[in-house]
Amino acid sequence: MDTRFGSLFVLCISLLLLANGCEQTFEPLQKNDELTFSMYGVVDVHGEFSVVRVMPIGERLINTDPESNNSEVFLVHNSTGDRIAYQDSLYKFGGDTYVWNYFSSENLIANDSYRFVAEDTEGRSSYALINLPSELPFPTVEEYSTGFESGIIKGESEDPIVSIKTRYYVQPINEIGCDPEMEVVISHLDQLITRADGSYQVEVNNRSEISRALGPSVQSFRINRRELLVVSSGEDWPELSELIDLEITLPDVINNVEGGVGYVAGVAGRIIQITPPQEPC
Repeated sequence: MDTRFGSLFVLCISLLLLANGCEQTFEPLQKNDELTFSMYGVVDVHGEFSVVRVMPIGERLINTDPESNNSEVFLVHNSTGDRIAYQDSLYKFGGDTYVWNYFSSENLIANDSYRFVAEDTEGRSSYALINLPSELPFPTVEEYSTGFESGIIKGESEDPIVSIKTRYYVQPINEIGCDPEMEVVISHLDQLITRADGSYQVEVNNRSEISRALGPSVQSFRINRRELLVVSSGEDWPELSELIDLEITLPDVINNVEGGVGYVAGVAGRIIQITPPQEPC
């Protein structure tokens, strides 16, 4: 079982603000001839965040079967017909609940259209039309202090920034050594400053946020990796700000999948190492 892309998938779904909806949308639907797959995730110009969860509709309420259903998942470049196969990755949510994530690290053509397709062994399929944004230039991190976990993030983008986060891999320190590594992700979208010329800036100060995430029992910790994650998107990005949680879970409200349910958006993403990573203790 490959769980490498589990946390990345969760991050992609949180980008879409569909973390609850993606677990509920396909479950009440019965298997039928019109709807074949549930698909949620993002397709990335730069291949950093291209992960989509693809599940057959109506197979079971909660999937407890770790065996592959042999679905074929691929991306088609609309103007050339070129096809990119997506690799599957089994992700275990907890207990005996499994989902299938499909990923690719291929670089794609910015400002172009693609079709994300899932096909079962009987030839039935679902697809989503994807409009990719412009390439996203690498942002910079200035004046970063590892003592305060603070710094200034600057960058430029032709499209709206839809997610900007810092991600830390942290090990609490105990009396005899180190506890297992933990992932802490902090969103900075609310602090984002954008300008008319396409530039943006965020000031971060994360030491206290990391401490709160680890809990009051953790008095000290070490940070093995510090990363910046920035994502932009254009016309593909769903407008969810005026919808209530129940509406987001309804397939007729937020859905760009033909022959299925879900939402797959085109994005441009970058991952930056803020400081050189170190091995866990």
